[in-house]
Amino acid sequence: MIKMFEAKNSCNDECLTKTYCISNDGSGVCSENNLVTARFSVIPVFGKYDYLQITLTGYNVASDDAKTIKVSIDKPSFASNIYTCYKSSNGSTGARYDRGAYSLTTGSSDYMDDVLNCTWTFNIGDSIWPLGIDLMKDSLQSVKLHSDSREVAVARDTSQLPIYHAQYVKCCNKVHGDDSFLLAFDQTEKQILYRLYYWKDIMKNELTITLTSKYGIVLQFVCSFRTLDVEGYIGDGNKRFDLDKQIIKPYVYYDDMCSWATPFVLSTIKIGIDASISVFNLQVQVDGRIVYIEKDVRLKNI
Repeated sequence: MIKMFEAKNSCNDECLTKTYCISNDGSGVCSENNLVTARFSVIPVFGKYDYLQITLTGYNVASDDAKTIKVSIDKPSFASNIYTCYKSSNGSTGARYDRGAYSLTTGSSDYMDDVLNCTWTFNIGDSIWPLGIDLMKDSLQSVKLHSDSREVAVARDTSQLPIYHAQYVKCCNKVHGDDSFLLAFDQTEKQILYRLYYWKDIMKNELTITLTSKYGIVLQFVCSFRTLDVEGYIGDGNKRFDLDKQIIKPYVYYDDMCSWATPFVLSTIKIGIDASISVFNLQVQVDGRIVYIEKDVRLKNI
């Protein structure tokens, strides 16, 4: 079972989804009378790469009719990634994923009240993720919908998908960053959650987040893309101490993202701070190069 992170703020459906359609008039414009819809949703899972969910729906499907609907994600020079939902004339349903010669029966399917519905939920490590495509970084692939033999191009690229550049995070959270990265903080009842997405430089070794309080206490977190780990430190300007044992659920996915959690109070024998209520100056570095600075940052989603 996929468990979303439980924080004090949550995203609404509009932030988490993008829907494409074939309307009754055969166009790719959504209307009140659609033949087919494909809804792309993000399921955020803290400590993992975000999950993508595709829900494909066909409408006005008679009980004694056979029906096949598809959504495909197509990238030049790659085989199409096709998600197929079908119903036979006797009422049985099925869901399938195809890519070239590869085919896998997978996903859920049902038919009720003249509506055919299929759903696939997966992340980048699963076999039905679009091959050769990083949907968080890359938007060069197109989207097509199929209703039996009818094919409609509904998107020239995937820049509108909520997973692209983690757009869902931008509209659902207080975020920090620019056109190359995104950093978000949130709080549960006992922990601070940190999520960092970076999509500009392919070849990089580490990202460093430095948080300096007005009292001079410095928190520093290093996402290492070499060791796929997160390191933590606390200091007072003169000495620096390890916080590695206070880093909870560290997760690094190659050069795309990293996340981790900490308790509210971060401390050693000699120094400590309640980071949940403190105000910081934020600095972000890529391999030692400063790429972002922001003042008066709180580690919460407001």
